[in-house]
Amino acid sequence: MPARPPPPAVEFDPVSLEIMWSRLIGIADEMWTTVLRTAVSTIIGAAQDFGCEILDERGNSLAHSYRSMPVFNLIMPELTRELIRAFPVEQMRPGDVFTTNDPWLCAGHLDDIAVITPIFRDGAVVAFANTVAHTSSIGGALDGMAVRDLHEEGLFIPLLRLYDAGKPNETLFSFIRTNVRQPEMVITDIEAQVTANVVAEERILALMDEYGLVSLRDVADAVQSRAEVAMRAAIAAIPDGAYEAEELVEAAGEPLPLRVKIEVLGDEVIVDYAGSAPQTLGGGINCTFTYTRAHTVYPLKCLLTPNVPNNEGCFRPIHVRAPERSILNALPPASVNSRTKTGWHIHTLLFRALGDAMPERVQAGNGLMFTLRGYSRDADGTPRNAHLICGGGRGAGYGHDGVTRNCFPSSAGNVPIEVFESRLPLIVEEDALEPSSGGAGQWRGAPGQRVTLRLHPSHDRPVALYVHPDRLRFPAPGIFGGEPSLRNQIILNGENLAAEGSMASGEIVLASPADRLTTVVAGGAGYGPPADRDPALAARDRVYGYVEPDDGG
Repeated sequence: MPARPPPPAVEFDPVSLEIMWSRLIGIADEMWTTVLRTAVSTIIGAAQDFGCEILDERGNSLAHSYRSMPVFNLIMPELTRELIRAFPVEQMRPGDVFTTNDPWLCAGHLDDIAVITPIFRDGAVVAFANTVAHTSSIGGALDGMAVRDLHEEGLFIPLLRLYDAGKPNETLFSFIRTNVRQPEMVITDIEAQVTANVVAEERILALMDEYGLVSLRDVADAVQSRAEVAMRAAIAAIPDGAYEAEELVEAAGEPLPLRVKIEVLGDEVIVDYAGSAPQTLGGGINCTFTYTRAHTVYPLKCLLTPNVPNNEGCFRPIHVRAPERSILNALPPASVNSRTKTGWHIHTLLFRALGDAMPERVQAGNGLMFTLRGYSRDADGTPRNAHLICGGGRGAGYGHDGVTRNCFPSSAGNVPIEVFESRLPLIVEEDALEPSSGGAGQWRGAPGQRVTLRLHPSHDRPVALYVHPDRLRFPAPGIFGGEPSLRNQIILNGENLAAEGSMASGEIVLASPADRLTTVVAGGAGYGPPADRDPALAARDRVYGYVEPDDGG
């Protein structure tokens, strides 16, 4: 185990340190706002599937936007350190910008593109500004359930210069344009990321000027050290021991097991996924280790130090292991496009394992969101592309019900219907809560939602929708006697396409104005016995439509 970190080289008074740290977080928030207002795709500009982070010159995380996608923030440090190994800072120049979508370095599948900008002061790299965003198209197969390996999933961009000393890498831009379905949308979104990093550079240099800083290293050491102390104290409060759990995830065939053993040793934690299923052929449900580690650290951070801003110090006491060639540490060229179908179950797995040790902090299972991706062409051949996020219900916790239309463990937002309809020739006929879809309990899981789509009457061409939903076979599990949720349903013209708990294909075509597609997104699960629920809360549930009138929940 690593030794405790030495004290920072420079001591800052608490007020000044808090101000500088808050300023850096504010800069990251401004980066986030820049991407949001500049990007043009629905998946970034409406669903908010991106993240922004500031790192020190060693590649250690320093500050990130509170609104960032959590997993993106957690992969950026190792990605930046890999960049430094591949392109030493001595070889970097002002105006350099780097990029990659390597799933084993970045966020676990090809759709997520990282843009990394070194920030120079007096000729030396003093920080990095990073963004990671889900692109609207990366080429490859549209039906993620049909892929056999990574090569069918789209364009793979190794770690490369996007800009060389301020000059765009036109060869790389040309490769991207040639391999994606809507090149101008994709390129505009990438440039939005570049612009956000420019904003960060300007603001960080101004901050350093204001405080007379020649480097951010001492500030980074101070805030990271304090965060580490807080995390170690929180871990030390958990009784030493081994905590284990198992969860089944859906696959094309038989369900696959995820297993975890959490060892608490003083002020450190070892999370070991030995015994989890081997990596699969096709289907895209494998996780890279980078992605697995991020989804391990994130729920532990939420449980242990929810009020401490994320930075490198929070993660140092947490050690993650997963067997190579397992579904949680897949090796190339494994298919990984739909890795959320596995990775999002890590949270439930960890909460179950730590339930007895931390009963007042864990939560019941979540309904889990999924995305409807729509593709069509106008009469002149112009392509159209949009994403609709369908958030499920969140599981209940001690003392509180779940939150509906929630995208946890993602931080994505539900795409406004009006935005979605403006991008595709579709009409959303219905977007409503699904009564009694959340699990009953002393504290109730939140209901999921029902969304119904049809073709716009003026459009005479088919629209293809691609979906890879979860919770088709296994509902969100309750905890401490709480009940499970309703399962997801995908209904085309009255027929549940997943009635047997799985789907043969993720492609759904609306070819006629009479076609109707309805998605019923699972709710969250309950916490504690339903008989212990406050009668006044149960009555409120019926009045608000959270449960059917005859449901005594």
